[in-house]
Amino acid sequence: MQTTANLWEVLCRDFESDKQSAKAEEYQEIARKFLATARQVFSADSPRLGDAIEIAGDACQAAGQYQEALANFEEALPAAPPISAARLTAKIAMLHERLGAAAAARSHYEKALALYDEARDPSLRVMLLNQLGALCKCEGDLAAAATHYREALVTATRRLGEMDSETAIAANNLGVTSMDMGDYVQAENMHMQALAIRENTFGALHPEVAQSMSNLAVVYHAMGAYDKAQRFYLGALQIYERFCGADDPAVKAVRANLESLPVGKSGA
Repeated sequence: MQTTANLWEVLCRDFESDKQSAKAEEYQEIARKFLATARQVFSADSPRLGDAIEIAGDACQAAGQYQEALANFEEALPAAPPISAARLTAKIAMLHERLGAAAAARSHYEKALALYDEARDPSLRVMLLNQLGALCKCEGDLAAAATHYREALVTATRRLGEMDSETAIAANNLGVTSMDMGDYVQAENMHMQALAIRENTFGALHPEVAQSMSNLAVVYHAMGAYDKAQRFYLGALQIYERFCGADDPAVKAVRANLESLPVGKSGA
């Protein structure tokens, strides 16, 4: 007689075998077959069934079947142990965001943060804070966005170090939001920090370096420091053109900003 562990191993092996020979759009049916078998094999209160429901949700998400994936994750959530509940809540938040349900996404991101904190697992804290900040920014709540980005920056610096790429992302996000709020000094400081990290991490010629240079140029443009703005726009454009085509949105945006600089004027 096979044990539960053996049954689970066989079920997962067959599932992975089916996936390897299938196209992504076929994952939904494979997930349904996998889950139907799991429901027959495991009891309703079995942790293995919860795992199977989550795995089926992941497969449906990979197939672009977001509503079914969401239903799976929500079904698995109530009986999930703490760390699994945190992970599922984060997945639910991301799907709500993808489906355009911003309020539900924001609520679930906040719950996921709280659950990860309760589980003493900081591994996704920076990512979740950045996601929350982006949602708040899209909703026009710049103050809340800045708060989340600032917390993401503090967390990334403490956990990963001052020169980590995740720290640069948080600094960049806070810089963009500070610019939108009219706080040019903080925006400049944040983009300078992101630029230094990215140059140290990727070297002088990299699209993320160009992004920071372009963001700094926008700040100097708004401050009336047109000479500085021009230098950074040109530097960003040189890098972007090395990696992107002329029709790339980033190239077009930098060119348009460069061309909008006042002619014959300069600033500090």
